[in-house]
Amino acid sequence: MNHSRIIAYFELTIAAILIGSSIVAGKITTMQMPVFLSQAISLIIALLLLIPILMLSGKTTLRVGRKDFLFLLLQAFLGMFLFRVFMLYGLRTALATEAGIVTSLTPAVVAFLSYMILKEKLTNPIKIGIVCSILGVVSIQVPGWLIPSSSPPSQASYIGLLLILGAVVGESMLTILRKMTASNVSSLLGTTYVTLFSFIMFLPIALIEAKQYDFSSVTVGDIGLLFYYGIFVTALAYILWFRGVSKVSAGTAAVYTSCIPLSTVLLSYGILNEPFSWSHLVGGAFVCLGIWQVSKSDSLVPRKLKKSPKSSSA
Repeated sequence: MNHSRIIAYFELTIAAILIGSSIVAGKITTMQMPVFLSQAISLIIALLLLIPILMLSGKTTLRVGRKDFLFLLLQAFLGMFLFRVFMLYGLRTALATEAGIVTSLTPAVVAFLSYMILKEKLTNPIKIGIVCSILGVVSIQVPGWLIPSSSPPSQASYIGLLLILGAVVGESMLTILRKMTASNVSSLLGTTYVTLFSFIMFLPIALIEAKQYDFSSVTVGDIGLLFYYGIFVTALAYILWFRGVSKVSAGTAAVYTSCIPLSTVLLSYGILNEPFSWSHLVGGAFVCLGIWQVSKSDSLVPRKLKKSPKSSSA
């Protein structure tokens, strides 16, 4: 395995873990603050970090082509704005177990979209890796399927599941759209633009919520979570994900998205004190097996990206 592949896999793994942690951090944050307000604050924190780094890097032009600009706008709308709105509002009404089942579909959705939109050929190791990743994240939810709920699902719960499904599709489209701009837009520049566009989308409703919110109730812990969301979940996670995706096929990236629900489950156990289940270890083993299968694939970057002289990364 060459050095570039190792770095790409490491970037995708860390990014997926951070994105998975956003569900736990976001759930805690939105219990204290409105969704749009909390997200706007976290995004401005991310921008206060990203913009100076971008200006000081001296490696990237701020100009992007009209087509890339449109793709970046779509990445912001689908992969950051709608993903966060749908996920955070969905978690308010859907059960955590049910939400985990829906997010388990992420690897399959990314693989399907890469085949339909990018016309990528899924090699046998990638196919096996996708199947293992799906088995892994689904097995985590088995206890929730086998143990009947004490109360029947409400209409609000079904709406929450639909919102989370929309979040999964939005996150999957982020990966596909990144593949379309990877050869022209660096990961740092792409993350900065996507964060800026998302902040603008959150801002109008966030201002309305700010007028009605009592900021005196904000604790030091709330501020810490907002900084974590802005610096790690937004800036660092998206830079790493954009870098990793630009080096591998979308099918390979699909397998690494299985780390998102796995990270959420483990952090929920460690931080939210949710009950531990041996199915978590089984699910983690399947996910690791899927990642190992993908690592056996010889393909790293599609040929058209390898040949592009404009390719750059932050």
